[in-house]
Amino acid sequence: MNVLVIDEDFPHPTNTGKRLRTYNLLSRLQASHTIHYVFHGNQVELPGCPNIRCHPIDKAFTPKRGLRFYAELLGNLVSSKPYIVSRHYSEPMMGKVNDILHENEIDLIHCEWTPYTENIRSLLGVYPTILSTHNVESQIWGRYFENEGNLLKKAYIYLQWKKMAAYEKDVAGRYDHVVCVSDNDAEFFSRHAPAGRVSVVPNGVDEVYFSPRGGKQKQGNLVFTGSMDWRPNQDAVSYFVEEIFPLIRERNPEAQFYVVGRYPPEGLKAQWEQTEGVTVTGIVDDVRGYIEDAAVYIVPLRIGGGSRLKILEALSMEKVVVSTRVGAEGLALEDHIHLLLRDDPALFASCVTDILASGKEYAGIAREGRQQVLETYTWDSISTVLDAAWHKAARSRRGA
Repeated sequence: MNVLVIDEDFPHPTNTGKRLRTYNLLSRLQASHTIHYVFHGNQVELPGCPNIRCHPIDKAFTPKRGLRFYAELLGNLVSSKPYIVSRHYSEPMMGKVNDILHENEIDLIHCEWTPYTENIRSLLGVYPTILSTHNVESQIWGRYFENEGNLLKKAYIYLQWKKMAAYEKDVAGRYDHVVCVSDNDAEFFSRHAPAGRVSVVPNGVDEVYFSPRGGKQKQGNLVFTGSMDWRPNQDAVSYFVEEIFPLIRERNPEAQFYVVGRYPPEGLKAQWEQTEGVTVTGIVDDVRGYIEDAAVYIVPLRIGGGSRLKILEALSMEKVVVSTRVGAEGLALEDHIHLLLRDDPALFASCVTDILASGKEYAGIAREGRQQVLETYTWDSISTVLDAAWHKAARSRRGA
């Protein structure tokens, strides 16, 4: 098929969870499809993907600071659409999409992120379309609301939450098919889309790249990896540093916590590193060394949706993972079998210190975690599920 994909940005380098998912799925699907890839950026070739034709679009997004940004936030108060949708609306992208449709026989339009629906809204119901949801975005906003202490911010977040929920409910039924990363997300979208139009295409991992390396771990090392310009990850690290890590250091004074990921805000980095034993690396060439060194991989998320690729990467490397239930949400993983789930700060800390004291006793959990990844979460097997969803969406419109 000829497939037109609309996305937020270029999926390479694969240094975010969204980019990892997009690249690993499309790089496999392009072996049997021709893909026209429209995105904001300037790259002209996606590495290893000869059948993906790149169509970059220039767009200068307002930096998330300064008077102009806050003016945009204020102006959004009178809009029925959430700010995240208005921010990504792009007339140049709409023009590029129309040019491609005019010049090519397109069998399917694939929207890679819910807010980008606005750029193809007029095509829904005209061409076969499929929406790829990485999260239930309104669920994330709801969790922002629950965890925000500033009353003014809380009120604004509440409005965004409700606008996003209304937007997701509206667009879900307009697509010929919707794919979600987890059963939890699929349950939400199934309530707002016609029967049979929602399926699960889970997140995955490159099980060869993220494999046990045989190195000796550093017994007191803890690690968290993720894009540190994403608010849920910032909240997770703040929560861990403020409420959990001090309890761990009481029992293990030599414990070290590494925060590994791109673009940590300077203010938060300085704040976190005021706590003894905390190191914030910023972007690194290869996260695997940090994961390999760790005695425990931690996922203290309180905000989020979809499912976490970071857990799959750690499990694939046969590491013991301690996570909140929100952190492991959407993955077919069981407490005490594949990983350890703790929500209370004291219980989280106690679990980590028990592992540091007697790590060999938890090696079986690490092995079971990797085995579950191999059986359920490889990109090769997952890409066939998305391929089937593509064909189903294309057939549904042709038969309409």
